[in-house]
Amino acid sequence: MRVWTALFLLLVPGLVVSASGEEVMKALARAYPGRIEAVEHRRGDWALSMDGEWFYWAQGRILPESRRERWHEYVPIRFYRYVPGPFTPPEITPDVEERLRQRMARFDNDGEVRFNAFLDRLYGIASQHEAERIMVNLTFLDRPVRLHPLLEGPLGRVDQRLRLAMLTDGETRAFVRDLAQVHGYNWRPIAGTPRRSYHSYGVALDLIPRSFRGRHAYWRWAVNSGIEEWWNLAPYQRWTVPWAVVEAFEAEGFVWGGKWLYFDSIHFEYRPEVLLMAR
Repeated sequence: MRVWTALFLLLVPGLVVSASGEEVMKALARAYPGRIEAVEHRRGDWALSMDGEWFYWAQGRILPESRRERWHEYVPIRFYRYVPGPFTPPEITPDVEERLRQRMARFDNDGEVRFNAFLDRLYGIASQHEAERIMVNLTFLDRPVRLHPLLEGPLGRVDQRLRLAMLTDGETRAFVRDLAQVHGYNWRPIAGTPRRSYHSYGVALDLIPRSFRGRHAYWRWAVNSGIEEWWNLAPYQRWTVPWAVVEAFEAEGFVWGGKWLYFDSIHFEYRPEVLLMAR
């Protein structure tokens, strides 16, 4: 089994990374047929074409021709083996725990840079000004949220699935009733990194309840509350989302941040290519 790097495993912890460049590029083409024009093996690497420009796999960085030989300067874009279905907490081995401790030493800024040209082109956003112009006002479960227009259809279908689930599932009904806000577009970096958040592209949303009832929804919030070894939190100490809610999102191409070792349980990202690779 091929593993890109130990660091990359920690960026998407608890999930096995084994996708090849061919698999990722073809999944992207299936996920975004209106944006990606072609996929082929060229000049010794897998590549895809958007707007007439070729982007190369480049060890997972997805770089234009002018940057492909400088792949070592950047971290990979997060493509990984997501596991749909009920969540099983990842095993924390001594080796993983040691790497987590090393990462905590760089809590405020991990210093890892991602080259954004591919994502900028995919979403049509390379600046905050462009993002502000592109975002649309949507309603999800009767709560307002600003997102990329790409999400209008998928999120609308999630809404429909959850409304049906609420008719028969009391846990889902209680979760939706307790939902205070839905946060979407927000131009900012990922906390503790120099990398642009998927919220900046308007393809991620956070479900904010009225109360977390003393439980931890996000690993950084746990650290800020004084829990240094947050990875050892017991399941009952973590705020989570009902399985029916996660299932509805996964069915429409969203991954849930509650499945990451660096857990972010309020967070969903529209990553249909990741779900395609999981099937």
